[in-house]
Amino acid sequence: MAQERFDVREAYLRFLVEDVEANLARFDEKSGRFLTAGGWAVTNQDIVFPLALLYTAKHPANPYFGDDRILYYALRGADAWRDFQNPDGTVEFVKVDGSTWGPIYMPWSMYHWLETYALLLPWLEPARRRRWEEGLTLAYNGIARQLETAPVHNIPTWNGMACYRAGQIFGRADWQEVGRGMIERALAEQTPQGYWKEHEGPTTSYNFVYTHAIGLYHEFSGDERVLPCLERATEFHIRYTYPDGSPIETIDGRVKYHDSIPDQAHSAFSLFPQGRRFVRFLVERMVQRRRERREPHVEYIVTSGSMKVASAEYGLSPRLASAYLYYHSGPEEPILHDLPSYHVHDEGLAILRRSGRFFYCLSGFAAPTTQNRWGMDRQSFLSVWLEGVGLIIGGGNSKNQPEWSNFVLEAGRPEGYVPVAGRLLPGEGQDAVALLYAGAECRIVASVQGDKLLLQMLGPAGALAQLPLRLQPGQELACNGDTRATVGRENLEMCWERPVCLRHRGCRLELPAGASLRWPVYPFNPYAADGAAPLEQAVAVLSLPLKDGGVAVALSGA
Repeated sequence: MAQERFDVREAYLRFLVEDVEANLARFDEKSGRFLTAGGWAVTNQDIVFPLALLYTAKHPANPYFGDDRILYYALRGADAWRDFQNPDGTVEFVKVDGSTWGPIYMPWSMYHWLETYALLLPWLEPARRRRWEEGLTLAYNGIARQLETAPVHNIPTWNGMACYRAGQIFGRADWQEVGRGMIERALAEQTPQGYWKEHEGPTTSYNFVYTHAIGLYHEFSGDERVLPCLERATEFHIRYTYPDGSPIETIDGRVKYHDSIPDQAHSAFSLFPQGRRFVRFLVERMVQRRRERREPHVEYIVTSGSMKVASAEYGLSPRLASAYLYYHSGPEEPILHDLPSYHVHDEGLAILRRSGRFFYCLSGFAAPTTQNRWGMDRQSFLSVWLEGVGLIIGGGNSKNQPEWSNFVLEAGRPEGYVPVAGRLLPGEGQDAVALLYAGAECRIVASVQGDKLLLQMLGPAGALAQLPLRLQPGQELACNGDTRATVGRENLEMCWERPVCLRHRGCRLELPAGASLRWPVYPFNPYAADGAAPLEQAVAVLSLPLKDGGVAVALSGA
């Protein structure tokens, strides 16, 4: 049984303390808003919850306990929400890029305001208390009305928890009943594999929202009926986490890859021995990231407008404030990440294998395309991670972009690059996924052979196989030992008539004749009004024309 090497709750507190001063520097005295490069998002104010926590948490690691300066910023920051509310209690969904997305009872901000109110109630003078209570009452009256007919989704599930909590704090049994009903509907729709469907299938990132919400509901209600659900969700997230702690995007139908360590749902995970080991695994990597970066990132909302569910920023994260308040200490049990090698066949979803320095995920989940802005095409079915390097191949899915597909039989219609079915083929020494495109089958076969990973891309002659390579600006690409190019923002194209050895990021790729590479290829970003994605989401597309049934690519450490 693994033993806890440090106090996890104290680590949360230290993360928050480290980020205070840099975040206070973003405060605008006139408006009470915390700005991001001069812009503002409603959710920028969410940091008042951890500020309120630091003001009230007496701990040797917290120098801000009882600090009136911190109290001032927390009070003014929450006042800004009330100032921004419409007469019905909604706020305009504005992002730091200046785009507006309509009025909303912003779920995250309303809950974090609620918890700030609960923590700071003894320090609220009568006029401010009345004003906050008016704003929160308007918001939760509106949220409760919406929940009465809301479908199961991540935001209604979160609002169900928050509505229950608001009813508890304000003595509103009607709010509690509506919130409980929403949670019960969410429990009924969790799959046996521990996830909630969005756009037909799993989304690793947004699954944290459901898990975090239901975990907090358990804290407030004591309702033990939710425990089996939370345990399944904990096991799901353990499976779908890379060895470096970042979430596996390969099965995610909404969100692209990011190398952030999840800071959400920790309190829910900590209800179980394996979950507590998982939390410590994540927190250890948070500590390591902080040491490597030397300075903490302070921005809670990404400037592109993407609301990350799992965030590397930890900048006074309200999720870490919840983790500090509701973490459950106790014995731990080993998890997959404690093993030097493992093989998991998650039937119908994915095959996950760790062997030597390599880890790969083969997704077998296919789904119809959707016109919904938030649902991506299920088109990328492989990710490869290498110890000491990180993600080499993968990155997630896009929308209406054949260049993000592993196989293209016909670029002019979705059936030619988005499969209608997938089938997992686990094996002793190798694994495969078979994908059906418009009547033709293609396969990705993966096998670790010594210190190499061999990938075979099989399909009909004339089809195109594609692998998304993770490049980073400033890296050098070396071809057959000679430096050929430095990766930047500029377009880069390479093609090879003969077999070639390509080196990048501490990885060596042996490519067949006819291979070509194009950088940068941007995905569709639903979180930006114009769909534009940041450079960090771009990939280099490695194109491999299929001849005689298939091609092979070998990967090894450089």
